[in-house]
Amino acid sequence: MKYKYLLFDLDGMLVDTLEGVVKSAQYALKHFGIEADITELDPFLGPPLTYSFMTYYNFTPERAAEAVAKYRERYDVKGVEECRLFDEVPGLLDDLKNAGYILGVATSKYEAYAGKMLNKLGIGCKFEYITGSNLEETISTKDEVIEEALRRFGISDKRSEALMIGDMKYDDIGAKKAGIDCFGVYTGTASPGEHESNGATYIAYSFEDLRKTLLDWAKD
Repeated sequence: MKYKYLLFDLDGMLVDTLEGVVKSAQYALKHFGIEADITELDPFLGPPLTYSFMTYYNFTPERAAEAVAKYRERYDVKGVEECRLFDEVPGLLDDLKNAGYILGVATSKYEAYAGKMLNKLGIGCKFEYITGSNLEETISTKDEVIEEALRRFGISDKRSEALMIGDMKYDDIGAKKAGIDCFGVYTGTASPGEHESNGATYIAYSFEDLRKTLLDWAKD
């Protein structure tokens, strides 16, 4: 088996969460008098919220913290419900578990949100650990989340056994910083060439490509 532990990103990889994320970002920006079309807010899917508000709207850290609070105001009530599993995901996870892989989640989404969402969608039980960012923001960037996931699995000194699987450049970059390999998957969220230009170790252009490769590796 080429890898033993598979760490999945959540937003855009396991679950289509775009609607809830962009509508909640739109709600937060409106609080500051900024009218943003939801088609402009796709970049909010993936990175930590504070980073997004500071990077895309030049908010100060203080203003970004206020924006995150407004975002949560809507997301906690409505946004967390505006999501759906990608059709291929339940079968993929079952096949991987049956092949002997140990599965985890490593997401920049707040951990409480991630657990609640995955449990409601019926796949939370398929993961050994669901690791996300925390409200104190001592764990927020993707590499920090990955580090915490490795610690929970007890493999901080066995990084070659872990593989990050994600849909955007933040997964590729975070995995590289954390010293593990990354499988970049084009699920429809990344821009063309995004995984290639950001150092993904492997690339799949569909869930079926991902599934076939991982099951082939499990036979080695």
